[in-house]
Amino acid sequence: MKKGFTLAELLGVLIILAIIALIAFPIINRNIKTGKESLYQSQLKEIELAAEKWAYKNINMLPVNEDEMITVTLLTLKESGDLPLDIRDPRTEKLLPNDMIITITYKDNSYEFKVDEESGTDITDEVNKDAPVIVLNGSHIEFVEINREYNEQGAKAKDKSDNILTDINITYQENGTEISTIDTSKFTTYLAIYSVTNNGYTSQITRTVIIRDTTPPDLVIPDNVELTASQLNSFDIMEGVSATDNSGEVINVTTTGFDTSLSDKIVEYQACDSRDNCVIKRRLIEIVE
Repeated sequence: MKKGFTLAELLGVLIILAIIALIAFPIINRNIKTGKESLYQSQLKEIELAAEKWAYKNINMLPVNEDEMITVTLLTLKESGDLPLDIRDPRTEKLLPNDMIITITYKDNSYEFKVDEESGTDITDEVNKDAPVIVLNGSHIEFVEINREYNEQGAKAKDKSDNILTDINITYQENGTEISTIDTSKFTTYLAIYSVTNNGYTSQITRTVIIRDTTPPDLVIPDNVELTASQLNSFDIMEGVSATDNSGEVINVTTTGFDTSLSDKIVEYQACDSRDNCVIKRRLIEIVE
């Protein structure tokens, strides 16, 4: 006569299975994530290859000088037929955004193709193969130092018959409001929106312009100096010291290393702007009899 499992034996089996599951699940989950990441990298490579195909068909829009670049969008590659319309991120199964950016750079007598994975905001742009082609001259993100001139690089456009289109409209926006020009005297972010219309179809591409300050102040200090003991007590270590900044703000200069002891000393001057860009200079003060 066959004997069934006891309750204790069944519980033991269930516990063993639970332990196996706890051990196996993280491994399986990690392998799934690794596999999806590998597929995603292959997807990026597919986009770069599509950009390369597009480039060979649109040679007249490519940069010709060393380190120059143009910027195209995923939508452009879709409309040219070089990418499928339903291209997705295998990690999330979501459509890749049509405004995802691909840069094409001329370097060492060849072209480099690179996908900006962090770019792209929308997936709703209509795909229309009769729309004109528009690409940015340069990068889709441009950094401009505060109070420096903004150099508008513009865009290139052509119709589906390879005719160059010159009537490209450029508008600027700040915080969603249209403005007449980019003001580089304040720290902010602008959008430069380029659009071209042909045969009733409009294509558009956007550049982000960020005004920033990465330049340290210009600090001027006098040369090294020799002082007698009597001169030391009345010596002004700030005489002849000045600091200016490209932001136009008032810059304070701090010093360390100066005292009235009768010994040689190295005085350190430091000037920092409000963006924590700093410059340090030193001078020798030598005590003589």
